[in-house]
Amino acid sequence: MQNDYSAWFAGKNFTTDWTSKRFGLWASLFSARRDQIFNVLEIGAWEGRSAIFFLNFFPQCTVTSIDTFAGSSEHINNPEWAKLIPDCEQRFDANLAEYGSRVEKVRAESRTGLARLAIDLRRFDFIYADGSHHSRDVYIDAVASWPMLVRGGILIFDDYEWPGIPTEVESPKLGVDAFLAAHATQYRELHRAYQIIIEKL
Repeated sequence: MQNDYSAWFAGKNFTTDWTSKRFGLWASLFSARRDQIFNVLEIGAWEGRSAIFFLNFFPQCTVTSIDTFAGSSEHINNPEWAKLIPDCEQRFDANLAEYGSRVEKVRAESRTGLARLAIDLRRFDFIYADGSHHSRDVYIDAVASWPMLVRGGILIFDDYEWPGIPTEVESPKLGVDAFLAAHATQYRELHRAYQIIIEKL
């Protein structure tokens, strides 16, 4: 993790770090928007590392985090990760406690949580999609959240180039590609590598 951000995570309780390697990219892409992002939605929260970055990097934002806090298949099927699941929500709560009302936790499956937000006519400037890694779920999350993203808003798909998943069977990439093909005229691509980042037109 870059030293510039280390103070934001001091004293927090994390057991994994799958996120900080993206901070440099995000900072370079979004530095001009730091005071323009007010409502952030993240699909998949885990222990709160990404939420802490957003809350600090976008100083005027609030973050809505959707997660079951029950882990996903890759966590459950990995003994080292499975043992982290029971206390995951507790770590999230403790790590985000200092931000108070700037954090809204939605403890639900993404499709249920997103439907609730849509019914409430919620709108977001920035969406981070990092929930399930099954292609169908990724596609559903993208379709459900897209109408809530404002014009000019940013959508990040994590794990697009996640190695080790047989793409001919199942992967986030399949779901992302299907979504992008169906919405080809509605976005501008800002970045494509391990993550895909788009801006809504």
